Amino acid sequence: MIEDRRINPILLDNFIIKYIDNPKSIFKLVKSNMNVLDHGSGPGNYTLIFSKLAKDGTVYAIDSDPKQVDILNYKIKKYNIKNVKTFVSRDLSVIEDNSIDFLFSKDVLCCTTLHEELVMDIKRVLRPGGIAYVSIKNNFIKNDPRNISYKKLYSLFDNPKHKYNNLIGSWLFYRKPVI
Repeated sequence: MIEDRRINPILLDNFIIKYIDNPKSIFKLVKSNMNVLDHGSGPGNYTLIFSKLAKDGTVYAIDSDPKQVDILNYKIKKYNIKNVKTFVSRDLSVIEDNSIDFLFSKDVLCCTTLHEELVMDIKRVLRPGGIAYVSIKNNFIKNDPRNISYKKLYSLFDNPKHKYNNLIGSWLFYRKPVI
């Protein structure tokens, strides 16, 4: 089995990343009573923001790296945050079906081989009408099965709403159909 890519917490938990890699426009989608899932939460840079925005909802933070979740749990305790639940998991099996209003999956699918499985999980946990933001970084290492192209990413979602691709990476918004 090929291991997921692990990023050193020091690289993710610093002011430079928080300043440069800050998708502020996405935060506008989160309302106070929403259930939010930060998929690939790392040390919680976005989880902490979501906990303030969804103050009357619940924020679920999932990461496959126990070190990252330990750092996030320290911050949750330090700042006395009550609406965040953390999990160490490679998939989303700990989240109930149709329970998430907004899912944030930033640069996760490009760090694992579970592309199809995780997209199925994303669709499963979103409520009808729920929105997912999914992004990937382009990886230039050839023949690495963790890599996923923007074409493959787009093909895994039925009718993704907004989508964008450039040299560095790609992203899309997906809204689960209301039936």
